[in-house]
Amino acid sequence: MVQSADLQHKTTTRAFAGHILAIEINDFLPNGFSSSKSRSRVIPNILHLIDHIDKYRAEANFYITPDLMKDFPEIISLVSSRGHEIGLCCDYRCFKCPADISAYKKELENFTKQQAFGFMLKSQSQYGREILKSLAGSDFQYCLTDFNIASRDNIILPIEMKYSENMRISAFPPSYYKFLGIDIEFGQPSKMRLYPYWFLRKCIRHFTYIDTPAIINFPLWEFDPHLPRQVLSPIQGLRSYGNLSLAEYKLTRLLLEFDFARIPKIMGLEDTDNN
Repeated sequence: MVQSADLQHKTTTRAFAGHILAIEINDFLPNGFSSSKSRSRVIPNILHLIDHIDKYRAEANFYITPDLMKDFPEIISLVSSRGHEIGLCCDYRCFKCPADISAYKKELENFTKQQAFGFMLKSQSQYGREILKSLAGSDFQYCLTDFNIASRDNIILPIEMKYSENMRISAFPPSYYKFLGIDIEFGQPSKMRLYPYWFLRKCIRHFTYIDTPAIINFPLWEFDPHLPRQVLSPIQGLRSYGNLSLAEYKLTRLLLEFDFARIPKIMGLEDTDNN
């Protein structure tokens, strides 16, 4: 049984730094399939995406899987050299051997020559909180999750998970907005391209008003309108490929209207004057 962590919302006197663009770098097609065609598109896709983000002088947060880190180490150098955050991305199966996570972290730090702060956790399992404790023990400073950490009555981020005086981690659960009495997650994968822009703007404006970052999370393949298509049912096809051609347009409008920052800057983990 994992010891419960104290949950608290961090208070800060720092000015609002911006919202969060969180991009998962992987070589998978929708529904978990992988192909050599999708792998070959990783480098051109990330070059195009970073150029697009830099054009609007925004900052983004990228998370790379261990397999891609080994196959394409140049991605790490590219992201880091352009001033964006680079962290690790794994699902709960990676934690069958916790020592591997520390090894992945060290490997990432060897490439960037600086501390690796963040982790994107792909886990909607019952082991989510246990994994957060393991990440805190591996000296990660924050984790983006795809499951809720605390009550949705308070959405001020980040949420600090404190296990002991020297063992803590800041959690960034999915962003949601209460619309017509219903809690709607608007920042998770597929939501940016499927939801109408007026709704995304309404959600993010609310987060700006309460001075807390909204998280817009999407995998790299969603920014690829020429993604190789699979034969799927109509509903699966809509969820996987719907509005792919509008993803870049919507991202452009978000970059024009809102400020986006690296999570370490939002948390005050780095000197903003140096970037």
